[in-house]
Amino acid sequence: MTTVQLDLPNDLFDLPNQTTESLRVLAREALLVRLYDQGVISSGWAAQTLGVSRYAFLDLLGTYRVSEFEEPMDVADEAQYA
Repeated sequence: MTTVQLDLPNDLFDLPNQTTESLRVLAREALLVRLYDQGVISSGWAAQTLGVSRYAFLDLLGTYRVSEFEEPMDVADEAQYA
């Protein structure tokens, strides 16, 4: 797995409940949701990468106000993550 480094303002860490780990998790899930929304990755691939079930990933989409129904379904691709 490749590591990506982000430069973030120090002020972010002054906000309530913001730690390096919480921001890392947020950035990772937001990136995968955005790639899914753009049609670059499947929901199954995103779920596997996040280490959650596909159902949990689809539920996460609602947090970001991304529809789960806009993705053209590739049955063969989804089957490998089932």
